[in-house]
Amino acid sequence: MKIMVMAAGAVGGYFGSIMAKNHDVLLIARGEHLHRIQENGLQVRSITSGDFSSRVLAADTPPAHYVPDVILYCVKAYHNEEACEVITPTVGSQTTILSLQNGIGCGDFLSSHFGKDKVLLGAAYIEASRSEPGVVQEHGGACRIALGDQSGNLTDRAVRVGNLLKDCNIDHHLSEDIMSDIWQKLVFISALSGMSCITRSRLEEVLDNEALNKMTMAVMRETRAAGTASGVVLPSDIVETTMAELQKHKSELVSSMYLDLMAGRPLEVDVINGAVSAIGNRFGVSTPVNDFISACLSLADKRARNK
Repeated sequence: MKIMVMAAGAVGGYFGSIMAKNHDVLLIARGEHLHRIQENGLQVRSITSGDFSSRVLAADTPPAHYVPDVILYCVKAYHNEEACEVITPTVGSQTTILSLQNGIGCGDFLSSHFGKDKVLLGAAYIEASRSEPGVVQEHGGACRIALGDQSGNLTDRAVRVGNLLKDCNIDHHLSEDIMSDIWQKLVFISALSGMSCITRSRLEEVLDNEALNKMTMAVMRETRAAGTASGVVLPSDIVETTMAELQKHKSELVSSMYLDLMAGRPLEVDVINGAVSAIGNRFGVSTPVNDFISACLSLADKRARNK
């Protein structure tokens, strides 16, 4: 299969490099990161897959007349408009776009541009970072993808992409309720990202503080309540099991939104804590902690966007 990765950050770079072992992969990147990949290949340092160099094709824009079978869509939500312009010429009648973005609403954005029949929703469970230009690191733990059609049907496209992941030995779950999977991840990242960013602290510090630990639980309860009110079916113990997971890995977990905040970059707060607030408001669910987090972080986001 021909696979285009938009774009080759930590998540896209890792999964794209794994897929390149068996398939024709094009990484979309830019700046010094792109130059290093073109010169030396993408250097992957991975607990799960081992260290290797991926000599994969990389460019800032796809070649003329390039039409992939699958687009692995891994950009930050605040780059959606720009990324959409890049991939539009490449989307053919049989192209499938698998969104692995954080938060809520990105699938709707892609569907509004390309049609629901071309878009699969996914949730990537991976601890990864781009440690320097040309290098991505995967830190171990869960390293898998949940994917599915928003309709809940096991469509031919979903099965085909599931088989692609199987062929690449990527742990995955072909879901018949992908919105539940996405909201389960949102319970996780609304706490991890929201609490790390609002305190400007690592998760370990947050959870070891009694008051902030309780606030973290409140964030997750609000997220669960907003999701349930919107019609999503979530496990009854999702807050407790997610807190157990956060506690288990608190020393190594670092959210990408926290890294963006520390680097002065725009934030995905609108599709994470902001989405919880908006959906809660729409369905009459009180979300005061998420409201506070999203309101405060909107200032840093605005400053970064206005640079």
